[in-house]
Amino acid sequence: MDNKDIFEHPENVKLAIVDDHQLFADGLKNLLELKGGFRNCLVYNNSNDAMQKIPQEKPHLSIIDINLPDYDGVELTKKLLSKEPSLKIIMLTIDDTRETVFRAITSGACGYLLKNAPFMSILRDINAALQGDIVIGMEVAPLIMNELKTLYTKGKKTTSSQLKVLSNRELEVLKEVAQGKNNNTIAEALFISEKTVKNHITNILGKLEIEDRMKLIVFAIKEGFLEE
Repeated sequence: MDNKDIFEHPENVKLAIVDDHQLFADGLKNLLELKGGFRNCLVYNNSNDAMQKIPQEKPHLSIIDINLPDYDGVELTKKLLSKEPSLKIIMLTIDDTRETVFRAITSGACGYLLKNAPFMSILRDINAALQGDIVIGMEVAPLIMNELKTLYTKGKKTTSSQLKVLSNRELEVLKEVAQGKNNNTIAEALFISEKTVKNHITNILGKLEIEDRMKLIVFAIKEGFLEE
């Protein structure tokens, strides 16, 4: 099943929720089924169970809390991705500290969301992640961007000649990507469709020979796209 089919047929999607708060996990599961149309939501309450069963169950996407009773969600993410590199993982937590956010994203998670976000916003981001998007809650996006900017703009030299292969519109999209915006937000900012944004990003990744969106964000920051 390709990404398009997954997006249009959520009943065929398998999700895994890893959270030690049973009430929250069950509530999220029920909402995903009721509002999102998902019919196959697995729930695990600790990292050990998740580590044993997720590689066997092979969900399309896992939603993982940071604070777990055995070892934390970031370590679980690393371990899971070492076994299942194609697994998509979103962190869903109350922890909004800069260090934890950055550690989670650099561990390979494709998203970082806060539990106090509206459910429909979380649902939209889950669907976006299933489509290959990087999803970062609006409350924590500045933390990630500032951390990346601090790491990668020191001693910046001239702009790379690689950018010459991009069209003006692709450069506009890349600037938005560098700010950690998702496809929907970029589409609204540039007055184009979300599908067009996705096509532009696919073309940008191909032209620049960059594997994924997070590496593209790092590249864009290195090139000064967040400079004043």
